Amino acid sequence: MKLKFNSFIYVSLFLLFVCRAGISQTENKNDLLLHPVNIMTLTMENSVKIKTAKHKLESAQFNFKLFESEYTKFTPLKMFSELQGDNNNEYESETSVGIQKEFFDGSSVAATVGNSNLWGQGPGTENKQFIKTEVQFPLFSSNRKLNRIIKRTFEENELFSAQLDYVNTVRNTIRNALEEYYDYVPRAKTLHRLKVLKNDLIKLKNCEQLKDKDLERQQIEGEINSLTSKIQGWEIEVQSLLINMKRWIGIVNFEDYSVKSIDLDFEEDEYFGEYYILAPFDDIFQKSVQNDTELKVLELIKKNAIEKKRLAQKGKWDIFLSLEGQYNYRDKINNVDHAPYYQTGVGLEVKRFDRSVLHNTIQKADADIKYIQNKMEDRKIEMASGITQKKSTLLIKKEQVLSSRKSLDSWQKIHDIKKENLKKGTESVDNYIQSFRSLRNTMEESLHHENKYMDAIRDFEYICGVYFQYVDIEAYKEM
Repeated sequence: MKLKFNSFIYVSLFLLFVCRAGISQTENKNDLLLHPVNIMTLTMENSVKIKTAKHKLESAQFNFKLFESEYTKFTPLKMFSELQGDNNNEYESETSVGIQKEFFDGSSVAATVGNSNLWGQGPGTENKQFIKTEVQFPLFSSNRKLNRIIKRTFEENELFSAQLDYVNTVRNTIRNALEEYYDYVPRAKTLHRLKVLKNDLIKLKNCEQLKDKDLERQQIEGEINSLTSKIQGWEIEVQSLLINMKRWIGIVNFEDYSVKSIDLDFEEDEYFGEYYILAPFDDIFQKSVQNDTELKVLELIKKNAIEKKRLAQKGKWDIFLSLEGQYNYRDKINNVDHAPYYQTGVGLEVKRFDRSVLHNTIQKADADIKYIQNKMEDRKIEMASGITQKKSTLLIKKEQVLSSRKSLDSWQKIHDIKKENLKKGTESVDNYIQSFRSLRNTMEESLHHENKYMDAIRDFEYICGVYFQYVDIEAYKEM
């Protein structure tokens, strides 16, 4: 009984290992299968162009943070030492150590511990040890913050430019990789079917019915040679597309990957491209606006321009309030200890600035806001017109695919009949070859229409920003 139980355990563990290995192999195969979504993520991870644009963006981000850090720095050690004396030989000294944190709007907070002494030929001596806290912040408005924002304009423009460049690099690089893929799929089908047709010709040439018909066999051999040359041309084109796809994706070991084909079956539920054909224009447009990272970056730029305008409108005054609290935990006067006590203080600093400078700042902010709004509107118009155009194009391409398939079916039937008649000796080889060429040309034309249909899908994905549903570029986070 114990032996059977142990055997059961071993068998169970073996089956578990096999299942896990099978799942792991399936996951690895899926990872190595190139299809639109996988191409998007792989390109994002591997493309040198995208990495270069990302490093440029990171450089601009750090440059922006470097500028701000000058006004938002934390000082972990701040020492102060002072000695004063007068002609009566009376002296006073103070030494303190503390920390300080500054903020971009001019606010600051500091905490120190210190010691002060008073001695000399005067009436007495005093030694004081204390803890001190100082806080300063703006009331109502801060011209100081406005001035700092204006000073960082160069760094800000450099950052925004790098953000938009990064977004466009991601979008264009993924589009180029997908363009190679959508061109490769129908061309690889064409190559495969041409090879099938060649094999059919070889079988026909070597069939029993034609073994004694040298003239027919020679003509079929000539057609085979012509088809071989055509196949070689297609092999070069397909290989070139694979190489270009590898270049855009940035894959090193391309041999490890296989390319998933796309079967266009318009009878299936959710066939390839169905959403773009059937979905209402408004749904596609709203989805495009939500996905469009360029609009998100422009919205961030607009938000910063609005903030500049708001500060400029209130920036004629610079009103800062300072609060100070000090706890003297030891106070010794003439060698006599006194009870600890508190000291507090309040200060108000008020400045009024030249209105002409603020007026120019407001005018510039208004111009920036209008420029960005127009740019955003132009982007939306571009998207809307692109969706309208591609939606009608896609529908036409679908009809062309269906029409060419019907023509292909007809020529396939004609070809099969003439082939059988050729074997029977009731059809001339010239008529058969003519039907074969018509079948081949119609097949190539049908797959060419599939290629154009996929090109329209590629353009739709580009316009609608579908890529950003699958990749997170993080280029539009608030600064």
